[in-house]
Amino acid sequence: MPDPDTWIARLGELPLLAQPGERWLYQSGSQVLGVLAARAAGLPFDVVLRERVLGPLGMKDTAFYSADTSRLSTAYENRDDLLAVSDPPDGQWSRPPLFPDGSGGLVSSVDDVVAFGRMLMRGGSPVLKPATAAEMTRDQLTANQRANVWPGFSFLDDRGWGFGLSVLGDGRYTWEGGLGTAWSNVPSQDLTVVVLTQRAADETGMPAVCDDVLSVACSAD
Repeated sequence: MPDPDTWIARLGELPLLAQPGERWLYQSGSQVLGVLAARAAGLPFDVVLRERVLGPLGMKDTAFYSADTSRLSTAYENRDDLLAVSDPPDGQWSRPPLFPDGSGGLVSSVDDVVAFGRMLMRGGSPVLKPATAAEMTRDQLTANQRANVWPGFSFLDDRGWGFGLSVLGDGRYTWEGGLGTAWSNVPSQDLTVVVLTQRAADETGMPAVCDDVLSVACSAD
């Protein structure tokens, strides 16, 4: 990825995929928002995150990289039915990225992800207004947008989408990271569930343990 200014300039040279609001496309909007947030604040996006979100929530382990490679896990992916290393501890997340991505790429810990989930569960305090948290966690897609998702396949399946979050019909909202990490809020049970694996999602979906842990947690008395 190039630096943010180069990235946004090159993006601006591309024609629209569709008229605004006509289609839903995963990821790109959040990348643009990250660049705009940095420009509005006059600070790099990672600093904006730290000052506005991570610091107030006590998320001291969350950043776009960690120089302490002893705390970084090896990432694996499925290649021809065998697990292969996709990123070692001294790899991509051991140094700051040129492009701090508003759509993802943070390293974190269980405690930090729980802190973020609980913030949304209590309505956004102390970093978001209640109305903002409510809009983030409800399905924003229209029927026409659902019929015209990312060209070529349906990324959503039976899910809706809020602002940066996947939303399910039972009221649960979640984020599942492509490298095998997942968290879910279950408002009906005042429950936040976090599962961090080291195996990336593949054509079968997320590692089965992610749903297994969530099911057990939701059924516990």
